[in-house]
Amino acid sequence: MTGLPPLCRSAITAAYVLSLTVTVTGKPFPGCFGGTLQGCPGVPNCTKHYITQSIDHFGWAIPLNGTSGSTFKQRYFLADKWWSKNNDTGKRGPVFFYFGNEDDVELYVNHTGLMWESAEEFGALLVFAEHRYYGDSLPFKDGTNGCLNFLTTEQAMADFAYLIDHIRQSKGALDSAFIGFGGSYGGMIAAWFRVHYPNAIDGVIAASAPIWSFSGLNPPYDFNAFDKGVTFDASQGGGSLDSCKSNINKTWDMIVDVAATVHDGATVLQEFFNTCEPVKNTQALIDFLQFPWGYMAMGSYPFFSTYLMHGKSFLPSWPVRFACLGLDEDIGSYSHLFPAIADAVAVYYNFSGHAGPCYSIPGIDIDPEIDVDVAKLRMDPSHRLRAMSPGFARKYFDTVTSGDMTQATAYVQQQRGVRGGVCTGDWGYQWCTEMVQPFVEGTVDDMFYCPKGKNCSAWDIKGLSLGCESDWGVKPRPEWARVMLGGKSIHNASNILFSNGLLDPWHGGGVLKDLSPSVVALVIPNGGHHVDLMFTDPGDSCCSDITAARDTERRTIRNWVNEVDARNVQQNTNAVVQAERAQQKGSTERELEIVSADSPNTALI
Repeated sequence: MTGLPPLCRSAITAAYVLSLTVTVTGKPFPGCFGGTLQGCPGVPNCTKHYITQSIDHFGWAIPLNGTSGSTFKQRYFLADKWWSKNNDTGKRGPVFFYFGNEDDVELYVNHTGLMWESAEEFGALLVFAEHRYYGDSLPFKDGTNGCLNFLTTEQAMADFAYLIDHIRQSKGALDSAFIGFGGSYGGMIAAWFRVHYPNAIDGVIAASAPIWSFSGLNPPYDFNAFDKGVTFDASQGGGSLDSCKSNINKTWDMIVDVAATVHDGATVLQEFFNTCEPVKNTQALIDFLQFPWGYMAMGSYPFFSTYLMHGKSFLPSWPVRFACLGLDEDIGSYSHLFPAIADAVAVYYNFSGHAGPCYSIPGIDIDPEIDVDVAKLRMDPSHRLRAMSPGFARKYFDTVTSGDMTQATAYVQQQRGVRGGVCTGDWGYQWCTEMVQPFVEGTVDDMFYCPKGKNCSAWDIKGLSLGCESDWGVKPRPEWARVMLGGKSIHNASNILFSNGLLDPWHGGGVLKDLSPSVVALVIPNGGHHVDLMFTDPGDSCCSDITAARDTERRTIRNWVNEVDARNVQQNTNAVVQAERAQQKGSTERELEIVSADSPNTALI
């Protein structure tokens, strides 16, 4: 398997050993290493629960003509070890509520360190709620036609609202402050939930939440923002060298030229990039080489991390910078550039050294001149960004690193047809319905591929819509997030803190400036994808802005909790005053009745 240069491998080993031997005291978990989760609390420290939810909160008819009932079980986890109770009043401490993402909620139970590390200080109950259609919260079994119709953000928010009400009532938390947390799509939901259900949640930390990454906004969203952000990380401004982004950018045309002009170019490319088959489809190879950069940019953390790898592997600290080490000078020939690029993407695909003997890339053995339908497999800009969902990334990663072309063939076959029988959540479906985030790539401002003759600055929503109809049998509604969820008109909301790391390419669709005194933005210059939600790690010592961000968030949460406590005191005071007035009024009325009874009768004139 093509791996990394010997010097890089030595650096990996030394850095990893160091990260495991340095001892640091966390809050409140001594020995917890946030990146690798060694010594950190998580699912084993929780109890698992289920609540019965309506499949359709907004309709009265039984969904899908009653073929699968009208309810499902939503999973959630509780950690109540630190939940405080006032012995005099019986009042419970605050409730920290995580809004689940487009994945198994256990991933966020294990990685949302800000909640765990703050629980004792606040005396908080921790709740991690799973998003419908993901993990173990499945409304339908696979094979049920039309089953994904109820996979919407609105339905998911209604689930969360019912769950919060259930916890208030069943746990004696009527007077408790409820504070929401969410990262990425979960952060988007957290912000929208505060806007739409202010009665249910008292404030939210919305981390790396690109709620402004949609079309039709004013000012408009830059459709090239994500790939500009990735390119920034591979440049001097992002901590690498400009030669890295320029070498990456020149790779694409070199691949096409080698395939077209070099004798037996398909085999030459196979040998350079260690693919399991000769490269008949250069677009499939280019997609394979482009895919890791977005994830490595998101994972711009100052520590080793398993988060974006779902525990299957780990990324080094500052993975883009690490991948750029072999691209630190201008490389003119493909015979030198291709091995350097292969080593760079191995930081993502084979950092742990556990990948198969070769890369089994879907569609790489299919000649597009013969099988024109293979073009459907191309990760066009929006498809590639739809692929940034955890589920897709896991499947693609598992396929290409298996070294098994039968898996790659099965992957191709699944991608070709309408997925009418799939009833588990998929970000591709959510993108094709209401989460229509527009993206372009291959412009003069990014380092990615633009096929010759194509206008890569234009967003082809018509073509993408046809792809959604082919894939899922649905048409996108690009305007829906703007119209239904608020767009940029959320300045009248309150108690939302938006945090964004400038090394996270999603920050281009995030809220980067305060919108009001209580809808505020927190910018983290050295931050990757919602790094502030993660556990404390020894690597954080490099970057005071990351630790300062978490401290700011805790102070903000304290203010929100104090607001709720003050409101409860005022309400209790008002209730006492009203009771006293009612008692006084009753006494006065009784006195008047006595006086009236002792007076002679008078006739009305």
